[in-house]
Amino acid sequence: MSEVKLTTRRIVVIGLLVAQAISLLALFIASGRIAADAESDHQDALLSTESAEAIDRMRAHIQPAESIVQFASQTLANDSIGADALLGSFRNAMDSSTQLDGVFVGEPDGSFTYLSRSDTGYQLKEIDVTDAGREVLNFELDANGAELGRESDPADQYNPTERPWYLLATANPGEVSWTEPYVFFTSRQLGITSTAPIVRDGEIVGVVGADIELGSLSTFLESLDAGEQGGSIIVNNDGVVLAHPDPSLIQREEGESIETVSITELTDPLARAAVGSFVENGSLDDDTTLTEFDAENVGTSRGSFRTAEVGDGEWTVAVFGPDDSLVGGLATARGAERTLLVIAGLISLLLGAGLFVRATRPLDELEQHAWSDSLTGLPNRRNILRTVDEEIVDEDQVVSVAMLDIDRFKTVNDTYGHQVGDEVLIEVARRASDILPEGCEIGRLGGEEFLIAMPGRNESVAWEICDGIRNRIQATPIQHMEGALDVTVSVGVASGRGPTTREHLIALADDALLEAKATGRNKVVSGARLRSVGSTSAQQQ
Repeated sequence: MSEVKLTTRRIVVIGLLVAQAISLLALFIASGRIAADAESDHQDALLSTESAEAIDRMRAHIQPAESIVQFASQTLANDSIGADALLGSFRNAMDSSTQLDGVFVGEPDGSFTYLSRSDTGYQLKEIDVTDAGREVLNFELDANGAELGRESDPADQYNPTERPWYLLATANPGEVSWTEPYVFFTSRQLGITSTAPIVRDGEIVGVVGADIELGSLSTFLESLDAGEQGGSIIVNNDGVVLAHPDPSLIQREEGESIETVSITELTDPLARAAVGSFVENGSLDDDTTLTEFDAENVGTSRGSFRTAEVGDGEWTVAVFGPDDSLVGGLATARGAERTLLVIAGLISLLLGAGLFVRATRPLDELEQHAWSDSLTGLPNRRNILRTVDEEIVDEDQVVSVAMLDIDRFKTVNDTYGHQVGDEVLIEVARRASDILPEGCEIGRLGGEEFLIAMPGRNESVAWEICDGIRNRIQATPIQHMEGALDVTVSVGVASGRGPTTREHLIALADDALLEAKATGRNKVVSGARLRSVGSTSAQQQ
């Protein structure tokens, strides 16, 4: 009976705990998604910020070359001004923009003026072509442009009109052009040249150029924050690597020359995967794109890509990194937060379980009142009758019931009072319950009457069970506040198989009980009247 008594309460407690667990799980999942979205947003914001800074730095890096080339080409369009007059402007531009490696002017006859950096300050190369011949002079200048020395170099056959920058400028009159990236002969560093024609009266009379080294872009990329395993790169639309945090990766030796490196040759797998994903996704719809990609031995990564037009082409800045590396401490904090959430959830469940158990305790009392007899603790009339109903539905199983009545119980109440009568009822219920076999159940119908359900027992076995109960009750007087009292019971037994009705089966048992009382009490009588056993000192009802 204890399990039946706890069923409702258990269901309520389990239901409440499940509801709480579902709520906590939903909160955990929601917080995980919120955290994942926050981490993703953080990653995207970080990458976007770093790529924006890189693209601005890249534009700022090449802008001085465009500026000095535009200024010089427009100034020299005046035929009264020669290249020598702009040497001070060239030197000032190079002083303020260290990435400027040299500024020069070439003329159609092969004359050439080239100001570049040197250990002492500057080096000036002048090629003067006249009807008298060709003269090449190299000047050493200090930081202020004062001459420190000069020497003639008659073996120098340099012709500016044959250089790519000259040909590019003359092919694009009226605009600033950029050469493809190449390794400068003197500095042996990767760079590009900005160039523009000098036009007078619609005729190209020369070309202005400015060399820009790209090395400091690599130094800048090294300073970007893309996480411990992240990286960055700048490539042009031909896939040539222009800048990388490790400058040694973007140049390779070919015999005595140094060549540029393509993205497909780069030994940085994460950078290759990042730019590869960008290429697979096609050109950018605007000046920035965020994308996710997988890198070998790295896993899921994210990248931010921005492009800028340089001459007729585009340069792309990519900043990227593995997801875990990008969020860094944020991921650790999120993990700790979720761990705390799990711990808090478990504590909440434990506290909730305690509260639910206490809060639902009245359900035991309600269920006790609904299904149990408040005096004896046995199943009440409703409960025991329901048990009989459940057992008689199977036509292949025999079911026996017994009606048990305490003999002369009214006399006990009249003589000793109802309190003693209650003690007798409690003790009879206890003794009967103690010896009932497993699977059998006894309940109180009301007053001094009890009903015993014995599924699977035929009438003969049921009679033996009930006679054992009768013997147990009469064997020992029942102790009460007034002393001891001999108590006996009479029992009527009936059996049947489904389909039958509870009322019919109980009616047969009740008839047998009446016979037991009519024939002397303290006996068990079967509904089939197979046998009758009674006390040798039977008394009349």
